[in-house]
Amino acid sequence: MRQFDLFENPASQMRSAAPYVVVLSSHLLGDLPQIVVAPVRRGDGIPGLEVPVTIDGELMTIQVPGLSAVRSAALRQRIASLAAHEDAIRRALDRLFTGF
Repeated sequence: MRQFDLFENPASQMRSAAPYVVVLSSHLLGDLPQIVVAPVRRGDGIPGLEVPVTIDGELMTIQVPGLSAVRSAALRQRIASLAAHEDAIRRALDRLFTGF
């Protein structure tokens, strides 16, 4: 499991609104029992805080303010990598935590 990997949302009750989660924890930390993820939901979002991505032809948004921790074991099969959006994700995280 690598940083920016995309997985199905392990919270089945949330999948209709946010079908995916993206891993934000660094893979350089090794196998942690819990990792930080952000939900990926349908539609557009708040510019500067949420990152637009296209998954299977559908506009989705990485909802950076919705960070949460999940058990690593709950993330089963990697769907894709969103590493191409690394800069935008890091900028959104910086804005969330520093305001800039």
